[in-house]
Amino acid sequence: MLFNSIEYIFVFLPLVFILYFLLNKFKLYKTSTIFLLIASLIFYRFYKIEYVYILTVSVIVNYLLSLCFDLNLNQKKRKILLACSIILNVIILLGFKYFVMVANIYTQINKIPFNPMEYIIPLGISFFTIQEISYLIDCYKGEIKEKNFFDYALFVSFFPQLVAGPIVRYNEMIPQFKDISKKSVNQQNIFTGIFLITVGLLKKVILADNFSDFIEIVMKFDIYKDFYCSWFLGLSKVLQGYFDFSGYCDMALGSAYIFNISLPWNFNSPYKAQSIIEHWSRWNMTMMRFLKDYIYAPIVNNSNNLLKICMGFIIVFFIYGIWQGSSAVNVVYGLLIGVFVCINFLWNRLNIKIPKIPSIFITFLTLIILTPFLGVKSLNESFLILKTMFGSTDNFYHLVINGIYLKFVPCEFDLKINILILILSFYLIFISKNSTQLAKIYAEKNNIFYTILLAVILFISTLYITKSTPFIYFAF
Repeated sequence: MLFNSIEYIFVFLPLVFILYFLLNKFKLYKTSTIFLLIASLIFYRFYKIEYVYILTVSVIVNYLLSLCFDLNLNQKKRKILLACSIILNVIILLGFKYFVMVANIYTQINKIPFNPMEYIIPLGISFFTIQEISYLIDCYKGEIKEKNFFDYALFVSFFPQLVAGPIVRYNEMIPQFKDISKKSVNQQNIFTGIFLITVGLLKKVILADNFSDFIEIVMKFDIYKDFYCSWFLGLSKVLQGYFDFSGYCDMALGSAYIFNISLPWNFNSPYKAQSIIEHWSRWNMTMMRFLKDYIYAPIVNNSNNLLKICMGFIIVFFIYGIWQGSSAVNVVYGLLIGVFVCINFLWNRLNIKIPKIPSIFITFLTLIILTPFLGVKSLNESFLILKTMFGSTDNFYHLVINGIYLKFVPCEFDLKINILILILSFYLIFISKNSTQLAKIYAEKNNIFYTILLAVILFISTLYITKSTPFIYFAF
């Protein structure tokens, strides 16, 4: 079930909300927790029943592994147990991803009409596997004192964050589920939740999907071989990626808020960043937190050694690249980010200051230049787009303003960019407060004008739900 669907917004979410708080009203707190777990599995089942089986097995196996840390083991055996537990999860994750890659190659060679991704790889496996690994590490460290299977299962499968994050930790979630004060309806949290759901839906169906249509045409018909198209392709990917993923996270945070559960922020105006390092500290923040705490910190170990620090950056983003996909393009993308982060880090050591606006522009431009390594079939295609962006082409369409559209002439396809959508996008990413900040302001003021405006935005966004387009991070 997609967040950007009529069924989710107007049927599933209200129904679960009513039944959950009805159970809590009669003080059936444990029952309400189990009900929320069942609702989460039903939510996941709407994608494919097989996914529920895989998730259930993963939850049971990892919970049993976590119990082993309570046994009377010496430190060496505990380390071996942790290493084996992590390796097992990583092998399963990579097994699914690389099996899909091998199956794709096989089907292409033999021309079999079969999409292995659709049938094999569980939706959101990268996200819930990371949460399970973080849980095991916290168990190893002794940071989780009480263990309960149903609490753990809900921590992994809570439907707002199950499929694409934010990536949460056990000790920041379970205390909220156990807090009796959160078991009754909170009007301010409902307002906050509805605001975030509405803004997230707007980002997805009106902004992200608009850029998706442009990207699909350009990539399908190789129109990126034109100079202007290659740059607008990069710009569209940057904007689509942000509005799609942050739109999902807004709807996830909003869905959790109405249950009085606060998920961690995942975006903090990343395109207002004045450097690549700052950008990645604001983008997919829970994933970056995981990589920093469990990968970067053990490698660097508080060292000031430049080589060690740069190696930490390279390894972190190499892993990030693999996490995004199993192809060579994803690996190169991760390594390139790591190199840019190292350059940024070394530049900071020189203590050379660049004014705010130019630094934001340079950072944004760098992100556009990296987009040829996103959503392409091969490295050859990536390098071809890069060459086109830097003028190695004889194709130059004319850019013509036609009403509210910027059209590419004489392109044989109806290739156009909605100027109003572009302006709104730039306003939201560079000028406006981010959605989480605005949600808090809205909930505190509870202004009738803003409520009416929000209702209008929800109505218009709902009209745009003409097709159920999945979020791009569902592929990870």
